[in-house]
Amino acid sequence: MESLTSPEKGAIRKFFEGIAPRYDLINSLLSFRLDEAWRRRAADLILDGVQDKSRILDLGVGTGKFLEEFLGRKNWDLAVGVDFAWEMLERADEVVGEAPRFIQADIHDLPFGNRSFDLVISSFTLRSVKNIPHFLSEVSRVLKEKGRAGLLCLTRPSSPLMRTLYFPYLKVYLPLLGGFVSHDPKAYQFLSESIQTFPSPQEIAKELKIAGFSQVSIFPFSFGISTLTLAQK
Repeated sequence: MESLTSPEKGAIRKFFEGIAPRYDLINSLLSFRLDEAWRRRAADLILDGVQDKSRILDLGVGTGKFLEEFLGRKNWDLAVGVDFAWEMLERADEVVGEAPRFIQADIHDLPFGNRSFDLVISSFTLRSVKNIPHFLSEVSRVLKEKGRAGLLCLTRPSSPLMRTLYFPYLKVYLPLLGGFVSHDPKAYQFLSESIQTFPSPQEIAKELKIAGFSQVSIFPFSFGISTLTLAQK
């Protein structure tokens, strides 16, 4: 399951390196500030039942906003954020501080041993993954038995009315506004196209089960514009 519209990984890395200084501002504008509520709600659901002193890994950590939600709620033995864009990691260090370890690496091939973490999280990253089955198998590999994965993604509304309202915004206004603010139209054209062609939450749930997860739950936010997929190993 590879994205039909996704550029090569090197091109994607350059996109995110170029927009790093304005990334949080643009996300807030393009989501009408809903991104903050999505992250908070996702953290509520993911952390239900997770013990203190666990080990957490954020894949595609970006500027660290999602990981920050988790660090403020529990004590962690180890917190790690991985991203392939160095500029994003520099921003994450400014946002979150020195509590977590930030590592520049390819999330398709994780530099960790088997069963290293209790919790793996990711926000708005899966659309950039070139090979989703391989990525999910890596997530499963680094998780301990009974470990949990929480994947927050931008998705497409299921309601016909919401789709009618959302798709003109997604296809036209999102790439125009994102490109104008970031000065990188290609990056937000990629974002628009990746959301349009991204597998549905139900398809991701199937791939998670193939990767070795026993329980998978889907939580749509804001009529399905964003979705949390929560999986238990």
